[in-house]
Amino acid sequence: MITEHQLVRKGKLLSQNKQTLKVEDIYKQIVSDKKLNEKFRLLTQSKLFDPARNIIENIVRLMTDKDGNFVQQFQSDGFDARLWEIYLFVLFKEIGFSQSDKYDRPDFHLIKGDIEIFVEASLSAKKEDDVFSKEFIDSSKAKNDLIAQQRLIDYYIIRMGSVLFSKLNKEYWKLDWVKGKPLVIAITPAHNYLASFLPDAKLIEYLYGIKQKVNITKEGVENLGAEVITEFKSENKVIPANFFGQKLAENISGVLFTNNSDLHKFNRMAYQSALSKEELIIVRAGAKYNPELGEEATEFTYQVKPNQGIENWCESVTLFHNPNALHKINKGTFEYIRQVWLEPDNTFNGIMPNEFVFHSVTGAMKVE
Repeated sequence: MITEHQLVRKGKLLSQNKQTLKVEDIYKQIVSDKKLNEKFRLLTQSKLFDPARNIIENIVRLMTDKDGNFVQQFQSDGFDARLWEIYLFVLFKEIGFSQSDKYDRPDFHLIKGDIEIFVEASLSAKKEDDVFSKEFIDSSKAKNDLIAQQRLIDYYIIRMGSVLFSKLNKEYWKLDWVKGKPLVIAITPAHNYLASFLPDAKLIEYLYGIKQKVNITKEGVENLGAEVITEFKSENKVIPANFFGQKLAENISGVLFTNNSDLHKFNRMAYQSALSKEELIIVRAGAKYNPELGEEATEFTYQVKPNQGIENWCESVTLFHNPNALHKINKGTFEYIRQVWLEPDNTFNGIMPNEFVFHSVTGAMKVE
C-alpha cells in the first residue's frame, strides 16, 4: 500500500516527508483540454493502449514525485520527458539497482552493493515550429527524397548533441553527494517520429568523433577502418564532434541511450504480461542483431501474445563509456544491456546481448 506524504524541498536534500505519486491521480485530468498532450489523450482514451495504461499505473505506484509537478507535466507538455523517467525507473530495477530518493537531483541515484551512480534523464523534445514536421518527413519518404532524408539525419545529431552538451552546464559533479561518483546522462530521441528509426551510428560518431567505415558485401560486413570527424552541420548550425573529448565532459562517465522507450514499448510489455482485458492484435516488425559474426542485422516480425513474453526492458539499451572519464563504470555494473567503449588504438569494443533490436515499428488493432 502506498501512503501519502508531504514533499518538502530544501534546496539539496529532500526531507523524509516525500509525496509519493497516487495512482488514482496519474490519469485524473488536472490540465485544461487545450493543454492536454495528444499522447496522454491517446493513452487514456484509446482501448488500443489499455495495456500501456495499466502497466504505467503499476510502475508509478513505486515512484516518488520529487518536484511535485509530475502529473501536471505528464498530462501536458512534459509527457515525453516523464514517460522517459518512468521507463528508466523500471529499466534500472530490471538491471538490479536499488534507487534512493534522498537528493533532489540528478534524476536518479542508483545503488548496487557499494557502488553508487547518478543519472540525469534527457531527451530531444519536439518543437512546435520545427521545420522538419511530420508533413515534411512523410513527403520526403513518399518522394524518396535522399537529400531531405540526409537533412533529417544531420538534424538528428544536432538535436541529440545539443541536448548532451547543454547538460555540461548543470555541473552536477560539483554537488557534494555526486563528487567522486560516476555520472551518466540518459538520452532518447523524441523530437520527431522518425528519430526512433535512425541508427545510433550517428550518435557514436558524435560521442567519440570517430566514424567506423564499412563495406557491406554478399560475404558480410567488411571493416575499412576509422575516420576522425571534427564537426557536424545542420542548416545554419554547427557543433563540434567528440562529445567525450569536450571540456568538462570528463565528468560524464557515460551516455545511456535507447530509441525504444515510447508508448508502444509499454504496450507490448504489458500485453505480453497479460495486463489487459482487451483483445488486441499487436504486431511488431524491425531489425535486430545477428550474432553470427560479420552478418548484417536480421529483419523480424512477430505478434505479441499474452503470457508469451519475449521482450524485456533492457532490450535496445546501450551504455556508451567515456574513455576520458574521471570516474569510470565497471563493465559488469550494467548487466543485460549493450555496452560500447573505445580502445586505446581508437577501435571500438563492447558487449552485445544476443537479443538486441536496433529499431522497430508496432501496429495494433482491436479484435471485434
